Amino acid sequence: MSMEKIKVVALGDSITYGFPYDPRQSWVHIAGDLLQIYIINEGSCGDTTSFMLYRFYESVVHYNPTHVIIMGGVNDTFWKISPSTVDENIVKMCTRAEESGIIPVIGLPTPVNEPLFEKTIIEYRDRMQRYAEGRNYKIIDFYRSILDPETGGIRQGYHVDGVHPSIDGYEAMSLAVKRYHFE
Repeated sequence: MSMEKIKVVALGDSITYGFPYDPRQSWVHIAGDLLQIYIINEGSCGDTTSFMLYRFYESVVHYNPTHVIIMGGVNDTFWKISPSTVDENIVKMCTRAEESGIIPVIGLPTPVNEPLFEKTIIEYRDRMQRYAEGRNYKIIDFYRSILDPETGGIRQGYHVDGVHPSIDGYEAMSLAVKRYHFE
């Protein structure tokens, strides 16, 4: 598929949206500019994977994209949503994408600086990665793009509040998105 024909929707939460900034500072916008690919930002602050699933047709299928980047889970952790429920929601979104002729790409959720919550997100990430690998879906490793290996959280200077990336964090996340994710 030629890059000119690629149209991507990024579905997610505030970290996709670009909070606490606006979408022009998001990883979505920066990656689109760097790769010269049309990426529509459908990040919605506060969304869990259940809300993402609920709005999937309106926020993804409606645009008739070639690909969808699905990245969620951080808010699920704060709401104490079970890993199996998050897993089910990711599977349902990928199934809906495929049924609509859209290629799913899984974005691994970013780290957080709250060890209790990060422990749950680790399980979400592991399940997402196993599922994606089992289905031969491409994976964007947003997790490692801003990870501090020593603390297991977000690297110093790459966050504003322990959860949301800074401008430097969003720029680092954008570099995790490569052309081969859409080939």
